[in-house]
Amino acid sequence: MKYVVLFLTALFSVEAFSATSVVVVPLQQKLTSVEYSSGGRQTGCGLRITGETNQDLALNILITVFMKEPGVTFGVVKVVARKMDMKDGILVPQDGSTTYSSIGQIRKAWIQPDSGDQPLVYQDGKASHNDAYMATTEFAGTVDLLLAISQERFKVGLNRSDIGPDEIFQFDRQISNQEAGKLSICMNNLRAEIEQSKRNKTF
Repeated sequence: MKYVVLFLTALFSVEAFSATSVVVVPLQQKLTSVEYSSGGRQTGCGLRITGETNQDLALNILITVFMKEPGVTFGVVKVVARKMDMKDGILVPQDGSTTYSSIGQIRKAWIQPDSGDQPLVYQDGKASHNDAYMATTEFAGTVDLLLAISQERFKVGLNRSDIGPDEIFQFDRQISNQEAGKLSICMNNLRAEIEQSKRNKTF
């Protein structure tokens, strides 16, 4: 009987989720290659994904991989969602720049490429500030995620309450050839640095 109750509870949760979650396609979508270096050496690569919604929400998702030190590699996923300050539907800039307000703490985030059967859920992250959620991830899996989202559509979800439905955003803009080239060069350089660091450790 206990298992029947658990199954019905889970089924109800899925139905409630599908009934109340609306997928939003952000405007002004942009995928930009990012890279990090230190002492003339490549130490990290990634993608920054940005977009805006009709509800004045600005999204900024950063997915990166790093070599912290010889033999130590890891990934990072950071999701930022902020409210753009507007009045009567018009942006209210300050010193020529858009200003933002916090939407509150993000408690969970996930990313799902169209080819993925299940979303990659990040629940062990922490708030780096009120409107940002950051989680450390495994290196190889993060590299696979970078490859997938640079080639296909993907969804990003976030939750501010833990109990309500996730807010879901569909990204369908592909990375430009120029930015894809930058990412490819960066990743090749990073792999070379990782291999060199492994060889140095053997001596």
